[in-house]
Amino acid sequence: MSIRYIDKDEELSSVVRHLESTDQIAIDLEFDRNRYRYGFNLCLIQLFDGEDCHLIDPLSDEIQTEMLFPVLENSGIEKVAFAFQEDHRLLHYIGCRPKNIFDLRIASQLLNHPPASLTNIVEDVLDVHMGKSSQDSNWFKRPLKQNQIQYAAKDVLHLFDLKESLLNSMNGSEIMKWIREENGAWDQIQYDGSDINNYIKEKDKRGLSETEWHVFKALMTFREEIAESSNRPSYQIFSKKLIYKIIEDPSSVQNWTEQKGVFRRIKNRHYQNKIQKLIKQVLKEAENLGLSPSAPARKSPTSEEMNQINLRKQKIQRAKNEFFGPIKEKISEDYGNEVSTYLFSNRTISEIVMGNNGSLEKYKRDLLNRYASELNLNPEHYLS
Repeated sequence: MSIRYIDKDEELSSVVRHLESTDQIAIDLEFDRNRYRYGFNLCLIQLFDGEDCHLIDPLSDEIQTEMLFPVLENSGIEKVAFAFQEDHRLLHYIGCRPKNIFDLRIASQLLNHPPASLTNIVEDVLDVHMGKSSQDSNWFKRPLKQNQIQYAAKDVLHLFDLKESLLNSMNGSEIMKWIREENGAWDQIQYDGSDINNYIKEKDKRGLSETEWHVFKALMTFREEIAESSNRPSYQIFSKKLIYKIIEDPSSVQNWTEQKGVFRRIKNRHYQNKIQKLIKQVLKEAENLGLSPSAPARKSPTSEEMNQINLRKQKIQRAKNEFFGPIKEKISEDYGNEVSTYLFSNRTISEIVMGNNGSLEKYKRDLLNRYASELNLNPEHYLS
């Protein structure tokens, strides 16, 4: 087994030709999401074909990563991964729609393993110690350090063995059908990119008035624009804490050049004037929009809304007590507590009870019907 570092087109072209003849590839990505640079950035692609580990450098000026996309999008080649959600989102973001994914975290939980990191589950299942993590290191720096290369390779080198060990531990083929159905859903997922850099959160409204919230959004957008143009993470431009301070006391902008934690490029009178002008402008907008300087931005539910919320809670709790609770107990007896929790979490139960069960996997629906029949429960009230 060798570890090959690929940073040129001719090298990648050779790898692609080889991978096109395989039936499975282990895959992982290293990325940076607003930690060292702005946005959601792919920094390394790790692939293992059972013989060689290929570390593909998408940051190289001499490589076109898109050459690899047809292999990842080939439904005839299985991509074995672990906890693939963010990797999957990032691949969609850069224009790749990978097919035929086999996520081992899903498989492990359906085989009654508790949620765990790859390092922990490899140690638990394979008795292999993967060593110290380099996950939080700066994956933009080149050349990569030897410990980064070793860490990146280890993330794919054990995936085939882990898959084999997990599948060998199965009793019968039923759970394999569940795993296949769960992993088949990856092919249907589509990300539109709208939440890649979602920098304004609903929770940020807490403690702000309608007018203050209008100012907050404007300052956050201003910060984001500077972060993007500077290719720096937003938090390095100036902190959210400083935004709240400015909202509480707009005159504090007078001390802009002495504020701590402000990106040096904008720590000057020019940007001080821009911020003062922006605040004046958005305060006028807020007035024209009829926003209140005292009414909270985060509205409390009305008495009718609270009544509806309480009725929903009661309905969900009754469903747990009368229907899902007994079924989950039976699933725990037959398959284990971790399986029961994975199949029907509190969130899943709430979605089913409130009628959002159109995407409920067939095998879960079949399980509910089967156990409902065994326990003489009526599923019609919960499954449309």
